[in-house]
Amino acid sequence: GGAPPHARDLTQSSELEMIANGCAQQPGPLSKSAEVCIGGVSTRLIATAYANRIFVVVSQRENLGTLISATRESATGLASGPGCYSTRVLLGRRDDEALEVYARTLVELINKSRPADLLLALNLLDSSRATFHEVMRALDAIKVW
Repeated sequence: GGAPPHARDLTQSSELEMIANGCAQQPGPLSKSAEVCIGGVSTRLIATAYANRIFVVVSQRENLGTLISATRESATGLASGPGCYSTRVLLGRRDDEALEVYARTLVELINKSRPADLLLALNLLDSSRATFHEVMRALDAIKVW
């Protein structure tokens, strides 16, 4: 369990190399990960912040599962008003509305902190309310927004 040791080591060695070489390169995107037990199942969480998008992976299996894009629709003249969000399944299951609930909830939470679209990879064994709340709590602990 736990985060893969290579993730932190690569970041640290890359930073050391930049200092040693005198380079002024920007570090890569901020990324955090965790492995937690949700509903008795080992669950891998990864959140990565890019300039205009947050990429989140929540998987209880060995693959990414369904990919969903969630974006904030721009409301003309109402930039500070409540947002309207749209979700779209890019790859994977289109028959489970619970997957889009995850995406819509996450994009709303992200946009409370910063304007950014969401790309969500979701692969869960069940779509119960309890699992939803556990996933949201776990993502809050590794948020990069």
